[in-house]
Amino acid sequence: MSIETIESRLLQLPFLGRLYRRNAAALKRRYCLQLHRFGRLKPDTFVQWLATNQCNLSCSFCESSSGTAGANELSREEVFRLIDELSSMGVARLVVSGGEPLLRPDICEIMAHANRRNLAVGLVSNGWHVADLQMSLSKLRLFLYFTSLDGMPEYHDQARGRDKAFARAMQGLELFARMRVATRIVNTVVHPGNIGQLEGMVNLIKESGATAWRLTPVSNVGRAAGNSGYALDSAQLHCLTDFIRKYRRQVNVDFGESHTYMGCFTESGGGKPFFCGAGLTRCSITADGEVMGCQQIFDPAFSEGNIRDSSFRQIWQEGFNRFRNNDFPADCPDCPHFAGCQGGCWAEMQSRGSCLKTAWAVED
Repeated sequence: MSIETIESRLLQLPFLGRLYRRNAAALKRRYCLQLHRFGRLKPDTFVQWLATNQCNLSCSFCESSSGTAGANELSREEVFRLIDELSSMGVARLVVSGGEPLLRPDICEIMAHANRRNLAVGLVSNGWHVADLQMSLSKLRLFLYFTSLDGMPEYHDQARGRDKAFARAMQGLELFARMRVATRIVNTVVHPGNIGQLEGMVNLIKESGATAWRLTPVSNVGRAAGNSGYALDSAQLHCLTDFIRKYRRQVNVDFGESHTYMGCFTESGGGKPFFCGAGLTRCSITADGEVMGCQQIFDPAFSEGNIRDSSFRQIWQEGFNRFRNNDFPADCPDCPHFAGCQGGCWAEMQSRGSCLKTAWAVED
């Protein structure tokens, strides 16, 4: 039985569900480490593959610092072999992102091969080329479509560096709704420059083809690394949690469950409990084959190995020690939120050197 199935059933039980929320991260981590001990751990949530570093937009906070295609990106044959190996390991989901994956000429052929090998495919795209590839995309078995809206139309176009980017993103959502892709998520990366636009976006999200709206603070990685202007302060984080409480039922809005732990807000219910599954239930593979535990940090210094040098199975079984040991900061074990946090988002911890407790702790 998968971790997600167990969690879903627990959350339906009134008393046990509340108890589970307060301890979810510790329980899931312990379960994953036991599976690993007996050689049965696999990336149950998904494996993310960055199909290319090429992108037709230029977001100033891009996690993968995308722009031009890399000189040594995986060939179609190499990706096919990777997919075959994932299938043989029992991996159920492949999330295809980038860059902009739809710029890769063979992308639909690759996703079709994943389907043939019984992998459901998720697509992360800015939506620009969805209409161009509508016929091919409609033939795929997709479990997820994920796109971004950074604010109101004019602001989104400015942030993405291209006119009509908002219109293309909305068109992509509508087309995937017509294709009946069950989960269609809009992600908004929230920072001081756009937090004031969230109220205005509510009706736009309602009118779009989205089934869920995810709000995430900017991670201090990629192009945003070292730019303090993107960081939300304590008051802004609390405005964000208040906004989610206010509109959660209207537009199915929430934090991403793996992005950051937010104290009593996280434990109070709604959405999935926080859990950073980096290197435990998920991992990422870059366009040139580097295997990363975290889906937000793509620095080669954090690579667990390259699939050109070792099999993915070997890397998964023998690597990821930085995610699977219990080397938490010294003040973590004595924190009253440790069972629900377990150190928080790994990317935040690496980039900031701490969790976000200093920002949300006044809520307690």
